[in-house]
Amino acid sequence: MKAVRYHGIKDVRVEEIEKPSLKPDEVMVKVSFAGICGSDLHIYRKGMFIVNIPETMGHEFVGVVEEIGQAVRNFKIGDLVVGDPRVPCERCTSCKKGSYNTCSGLGFLGEVSQGCFTEYIAVKQTKLIIVPATEDIKLVGLAEPLAVALHICEIADFNTKDEVAIVGTGPIGLLTIIVAKTLYGVKSITAIDLSEERLKLAVTAGATLTWKNFDSNPGKEFGKIVEAAGVQSTFNNALSRLSDHGSLYMVSIFEKDITIDPNIIVSKEIKIVGCNVYTTEELQKATELIATKQIDVGFLITNEFSLEEGKNAFELLNSDDKTVAKIIFRP
Repeated sequence: MKAVRYHGIKDVRVEEIEKPSLKPDEVMVKVSFAGICGSDLHIYRKGMFIVNIPETMGHEFVGVVEEIGQAVRNFKIGDLVVGDPRVPCERCTSCKKGSYNTCSGLGFLGEVSQGCFTEYIAVKQTKLIIVPATEDIKLVGLAEPLAVALHICEIADFNTKDEVAIVGTGPIGLLTIIVAKTLYGVKSITAIDLSEERLKLAVTAGATLTWKNFDSNPGKEFGKIVEAAGVQSTFNNALSRLSDHGSLYMVSIFEKDITIDPNIIVSKEIKIVGCNVYTTEELQKATELIATKQIDVGFLITNEFSLEEGKNAFELLNSDDKTVAKIIFRP
């Protein structure tokens, strides 16, 4: 079967690999659609997170059950499923408390084991979620990143009185706007990004205002800011635009170390809060929200590629072409 595999920094190849064998507690899933995540791009550019080289990349997927192991009881052939790609260590303090998203050794499919940028993937039955009946399977492929947005909004405890800024309107930023507007009824959402095309998508998602930079409205402050860009300048600017007692929600993976001025944190009594992936319940909720059309995420998908075009997909996502939002593979 074909697979998009990581061989080194900016070295992604499409290769033939063997179909995985099935263990008794595993389900064989024929991948229908698989999305490229920002963390896949971090692997591509920097080799972050990756354990095995070469490795089949990818962790966001929706697919159909084609075979079940002897010990599998909750799935049948033909079920449409979404995968929970988190691979916790099961040993650390967080795992023992059931807080798997804060596992000290948390890994993902496509990093510590075979990923989903291929035709088939064998997954433990405990790591699959059955999708409710739906007309558009492709959109359910965005359940995993939507779960990230649900987790952000839950931690931020958004409400109808909030005036929020979202810094960075990539897929996670855009999905956070959708959730904040649709489920939490946030009063005002300002989307901040250098890309005109991304800001147009932000308006579609529900943003009230858009800024190309932080000079757009000097002096404007926010009680809650979500930092989804992951660079020094956006972090500094976001921190400076918080009102006293404001909260900065950090959701980005930073490729480079950054410095922090602690004085502004002290003087304004600011909170900096980390938001890491999601819970099982949030992934289940995200799957249901998309499948039942309570949330529309279709406009985020700007490009579709076959597996054979895997190298081209990563090159495009890493280019200066900011018209690209979400790229999905269709194995």
